[in-house]
Amino acid sequence: MPPFLILKRLQKSFADHMVLREISLEVEPGEVLVLLGPSGSGKTTLLRIIAGFEQPDEGQILVSDEEVTALPPEKRNFGMVFQHYALFPHLTVAGNVAFGLESRGVPREQRLSRVAEVLPLVDLEGFEDRRVQEISGGQQQRVALARALAPDPRLMLLDEPLSNLDPSLRERTRRELKNAIRRVGITAVWVTHEQEEAFDVGDRVALLNEGRLEQVGSPEALYLDPQSLFVAGFVGRASTLKGTLVAEGRVRLGDERFVGQGATWPVQMVGEVEVGQEAVISLRPEGLELVEAERPDTLVGEILERQYRGEVTYYRVSLEMGGELLVVGESDKASTGAKVGVALRQSEPAVRAFPSPEEESV
Repeated sequence: MPPFLILKRLQKSFADHMVLREISLEVEPGEVLVLLGPSGSGKTTLLRIIAGFEQPDEGQILVSDEEVTALPPEKRNFGMVFQHYALFPHLTVAGNVAFGLESRGVPREQRLSRVAEVLPLVDLEGFEDRRVQEISGGQQQRVALARALAPDPRLMLLDEPLSNLDPSLRERTRRELKNAIRRVGITAVWVTHEQEEAFDVGDRVALLNEGRLEQVGSPEALYLDPQSLFVAGFVGRASTLKGTLVAEGRVRLGDERFVGQGATWPVQMVGEVEVGQEAVISLRPEGLELVEAERPDTLVGEILERQYRGEVTYYRVSLEMGGELLVVGESDKASTGAKVGVALRQSEPAVRAFPSPEEESV
């Protein structure tokens, strides 16, 4: 089956600032693709270009093999759920859902029938006559989704749909929105800067940084197999240390002439680094363990902080060689101020090593 949505080499500038740089993406039918990235990465601009609210300087947008790049928003038949719900407080839930249909000239009986079809999809059956100010923020967001679904769009676009909710409501509403989209089976592009949200709702995640597409893949792929230093640092928790590539797949950290001041660890290289060159290694907390300081091939340091998180405890370790590491350990493994060794946990995924920015710029 061919991709449903295809973006080809999209570029966009505002004045002299390049916002998007040759973005190419494909979204499969029924897939939920999440655009993730820090503020200013270009994700909202990309969504607005897909919606038709902005025009790209270069590139193409195709939906079901139809080019829609130059079409205005009203001709694209896309549904849009905004950061601000833009609901009408003087209308009922049913009135809000039917509003877009009424503006399109849909007869009253058809509007009522469509409202009756859509509300159960977002678990709001029986809320037809409620005023929107009488329901919770999460329910209001589902009204906004129902309104976007009512005209039977071919693509759903969601721009930071949970950002206005209290933290206590976000997880539940996220689950409800995700279930509603899955129930309908509609293809969706969802924008967020929240990694947990992206990983929860997305079949795949497209990570943007300064207008560039860094990596596209499943949440597991981005976490376990980052293809750039930015991805390794942005996704999940990670510590970085500089080392020297001493052989294929082996990096020396620090100075091994002094006990506890260095170690040589196996790594998986991402990018080109020659033996003798500096590399930056990315270490996940669960890939490290606290051990006796005298154990060979360990980095010695002092516990600066202990962060209890229920199922896991994070230890922040200041290394004698310089730098810090975040390590997962049992809750009673060590106390603040204790001298410890940090070693690789062999059962965890391989350590990733990347070209040093200094080496790349030479």
